[in-house]
Amino acid sequence: MAETTPVMRKNDGQKSDAEEKEDGEHEDDGPDGGWGWCVVLGSFLCNLVLDGIAYSFGILLKPMQDDLQTSVGSISLIGGVLAGVILASGPVAAAIVNRFGNRLTCLAGSIISSCAFFVSSYCYSLVSLVLSYGLFAGFGLGLMYVPSVVAVGEYFTKRLALATGICVCGSGVGTFLIAPMTSMLSESFGWRGCNRVMAALCLACSVCGLVMVPNKRRSKVAAKDGGENKNSVSHLGLCANVPFLLVTIGNMPFVMAIYTSYTYLPALAAQNGLSPSEASFLIAVVGISNTLGRLISGWLADKSWTSPLAISISTTAAVAFFASLLPFCTQFWTFALVGSLYGLLLSALITVSTPLLVQLLGIQELNMAFGILSFARGIAGFLGPPVSGFILDNSSENLRVPFFICSGLFIVSLLIYCIVWGLSRQTYRTKKGYISI
Repeated sequence: MAETTPVMRKNDGQKSDAEEKEDGEHEDDGPDGGWGWCVVLGSFLCNLVLDGIAYSFGILLKPMQDDLQTSVGSISLIGGVLAGVILASGPVAAAIVNRFGNRLTCLAGSIISSCAFFVSSYCYSLVSLVLSYGLFAGFGLGLMYVPSVVAVGEYFTKRLALATGICVCGSGVGTFLIAPMTSMLSESFGWRGCNRVMAALCLACSVCGLVMVPNKRRSKVAAKDGGENKNSVSHLGLCANVPFLLVTIGNMPFVMAIYTSYTYLPALAAQNGLSPSEASFLIAVVGISNTLGRLISGWLADKSWTSPLAISISTTAAVAFFASLLPFCTQFWTFALVGSLYGLLLSALITVSTPLLVQLLGIQELNMAFGILSFARGIAGFLGPPVSGFILDNSSENLRVPFFICSGLFIVSLLIYCIVWGLSRQTYRTKKGYISI
């Protein structure tokens, strides 16, 4: 969209001394650097591991199906539970972060997920895999996920979107690295041996959790603001904030489409004539373009001439188009071209979620708001692959179907975000003494 979301800014000239002093304090509380870059690195690596594992599940779909002798829809339930629980545990993880901090929460998550993946390598039934690989591993990764996104909010103010973009780039890099690793390990040691390696990677993330030291100065200022600012949204008030609710609802079809496409892309590529190695490398291609997209969207979100909401709307419209093109690809270069554009644009909405929440609600509500948003995404992640698998098992063997479903889901998300954009414009136009930028 050419026109950006309005942002309220006072249309009076100079600020009073009290306002300038207050602004100076808020600028100082976020150093935008220093130890914050170590936190960015630790968060990046956590995202690399947890999203790399979640997005690479499609590579294990066939080996697990052959081993357990069950349907595609049943096996996809394992990946759906994993993806769903990672995100649906958001409110619990946010509450733990608020109580014990990012560092202890991430450490606990790495240990739980490591144990769960290791136990899953000895499971021989669908139910036991859903519990170990899906439920417990997903909960552990969820405890890692929330700190790896919100921890940078304590160290960055002006460059928050860029710092967040770098952190979530770990998702794309993880897909690029872990997808071919998963394929190689599965071929050499089977999916059980692959899961044991994934358990080791999760345990290694405990080191990343150690660097998430709280910014004591920022915490004091946030506590002061929470007590003094009567206009800040309360935790209970989040559920009555219409733009926030719409953003949360709009994320659900989007995330359903993400996990559905990642789950069925290797199988679609194989059905259309690509070799297993080419199909797994295709996930890596999407992953690396996804990384580039996160950097670009994070950089753009910090610019005054655009906004997180405008970026979300424009990229969602484009990604709906490319999702519908993927089923018609028949050669590796066409898959790689369309898939890389798909991954590039797919990353934007997720990347700009943190600055969008801060813009709508303020930094004080970021932890809880992100937890609620993650919960909604978790429900969507749980439903996406199994629902598409059920339709696939009961209607057609054609793997094009899930991608047409994805395109429709992206369009639904686009329409909801357009409503948020319209409400934002209407709200700010009714404010007196403010101009839009």
